Amino acid sequence: MIAGMQRWIFGAILVLVCFYVGTWLSLSVGLPLPGALTGLLILLAILFIAPSAEPYVARAASPLLSHMSVLFVPAVLGVTTYWTEIAQNGWAIGIAIIITTCISLGISAKIAEKLLAARHSSQGQNDD
Repeated sequence: MIAGMQRWIFGAILVLVCFYVGTWLSLSVGLPLPGALTGLLILLAILFIAPSAEPYVARAASPLLSHMSVLFVPAVLGVTTYWTEIAQNGWAIGIAIIITTCISLGISAKIAEKLLAARHSSQGQNDD
C-alpha cells in the first residue's frame, strides 16, 4: 500500500513539476506555445530519456484520464462565448480539425509502429 502511494506521489510530482517548468519557460522565454503544452513536451522528453518513470506517471495520470470529460466542461462552456465567430468560420474550423486529426493519427501510428517494432526486436534478442 505504501509503495503504491509513493509511486503515485512521485508521478504526480513529476507531472506537476513538468507543468510548472513548462509554464515558467513559456512565460520567461516568450515561447508561442502554452505553458501546459511546453510542460507536456518536457514530460514526453523525460519519458523518452527515462522510460522507467512511465509507471509512476501512469499511476498518477490514470484518475485524471478516467474523468477527462469533466475536465472539458469549462472549455465546452467557453465555446458559447464565441458562438457567432464559430458559426461564421464553421467550414474552415471543420477542415482544420479533420486535417490535424488525420495528421496526428498518422504520426501516432508511425511512432507506435516503430516502438512496437523495436519492442519485438528487443524481445527477440532477449529470447535468444
